[in-house]
Amino acid sequence: MEDEIKKLNELVRDLNKTKDFFYDYIKNLKSSIHIYTHLDADGLSSGGILGKALYRARIPFQITILRQLEREEIEKIGEEVKKFNTFTIFADFGSGQCLELEKKLLHNDRLASFIVLDHHIPQDIPNKDELELLKELHERTNPWHINPYFHNIDGSTEISGAGICYYFAKCIDPGNIDLSPLAIIGAIGDIQNQGPNRSLKGINVQILEDAINAELIEVVDDLNFSSIKPLNEAIAYSTEIKLPGLTNDASKTFKFLQTLGILMENPKGEIKTLAALSRDEKQKISSAIIEYSTLKLGIEPKEIVDKLIAKKYLLKSEPVGSILHDSNEFSNLLNSCGRMENGSLGIAISMGDRKKAFREAEKNLTEYKKSILQALSWIHEKQKIQVMENIQYFFGEEVIPENIIGTIATMLIFDASGKVDKTKPIFGCAKRIKEDAYKISARAHESIVDKGVNLSEAIREASELSNVNELGGGHPPAAGTKVPVDKIDIFLKNCDIVIRRQLQNK
Repeated sequence: MEDEIKKLNELVRDLNKTKDFFYDYIKNLKSSIHIYTHLDADGLSSGGILGKALYRARIPFQITILRQLEREEIEKIGEEVKKFNTFTIFADFGSGQCLELEKKLLHNDRLASFIVLDHHIPQDIPNKDELELLKELHERTNPWHINPYFHNIDGSTEISGAGICYYFAKCIDPGNIDLSPLAIIGAIGDIQNQGPNRSLKGINVQILEDAINAELIEVVDDLNFSSIKPLNEAIAYSTEIKLPGLTNDASKTFKFLQTLGILMENPKGEIKTLAALSRDEKQKISSAIIEYSTLKLGIEPKEIVDKLIAKKYLLKSEPVGSILHDSNEFSNLLNSCGRMENGSLGIAISMGDRKKAFREAEKNLTEYKKSILQALSWIHEKQKIQVMENIQYFFGEEVIPENIIGTIATMLIFDASGKVDKTKPIFGCAKRIKEDAYKISARAHESIVDKGVNLSEAIREASELSNVNELGGGHPPAAGTKVPVDKIDIFLKNCDIVIRRQLQNK
């Protein structure tokens, strides 16, 4: 814990330097601040945190949401900076493109008119163990470049982009502690709740303490099912807990729950959700599932309990049973906004809109879920996953657009059905609209990341071997890039080679 606090203090010292640099630069600036952020839940949480912090500080700003920060976008931003003399903040990306930003956005006197608040492994840094390279980059890019890896903090598991933005907002004004729940939502959106029973770890725990001390978040041990779906559906269609005989059959699950003596309908005649159950009712369900799993399926009690009980982070200011009450559901809502090209709704909700934007986002979520179910059904029914020696991959064809290819890859690699081989990373390939290229989203299960797989490094190395000159990267378990159509075959073959090498070298 002491080591963790020390690292956090070093990060905050850096952020205070960045804050001073930011204020010094903008004191005579006549144009608004331009924030660029990513379209996923972490990116939208980051944008919401920064937007709220600047709004409170009476600093004019605008927010643009990007699917990726690619060379073409950096060129456009460079032209905008020259034309309008703007100051730019890059949130939840920018580290993986830091050398390009240096090249295109630094002034002749080496003065930056931008800052980067990111948690991804920086460009041209193979992995987090390259301490000398990280130290050199840190010294050269300070104060405009903030990254947890500079302080030996793992940006893949210990803090998200929203977490970095939260600490920057706190440097601007300690009163921004009330934005801590958004940082937790961003971390969960980036699947950083991978500790025991889906708990957070690292610097995320320090952010959580802020939220708890400010009486903004309550942490509870609860059943590891959706808190807002009809209960029988939440159990039947869980992606983490498989119960043969009940899984994928909501009717049988309904009958199973009825046998426990639980009143399944609320006064409106609707099937209850998990959030509507009493503690005693939840205990009945927990005991029944453990008994079902151990006696009928032969599963060890500890194995099912580890999966069945999860930490849930509940927002105390939101109504119980609302999508926004459970931070996991909140992150799903934000992710759906970005993936369905309605990221502005996610920003508005992050900044506090609970009226029109929220209603629109709920409709958006319904369409998003339909798209996800359609895509997953299509992949399994048509057997679209192709396998090489060390990787597996699928093409979205006309069914899966690039905005959700990463979500599908994530769901496949974390699916508990056994249909997908978790010993090989999966690469989702979606054709770009009006562009002769594929968007690549790669995901690896933590079990093979622990054995040496690093997708961020693999994608960069495979791109170089394939003569693909694109900005790619991310984290060891999740990374992405763009690949020309005529080079996709050689790129995937090189990914297979690189992954084999990573596993052999561990």
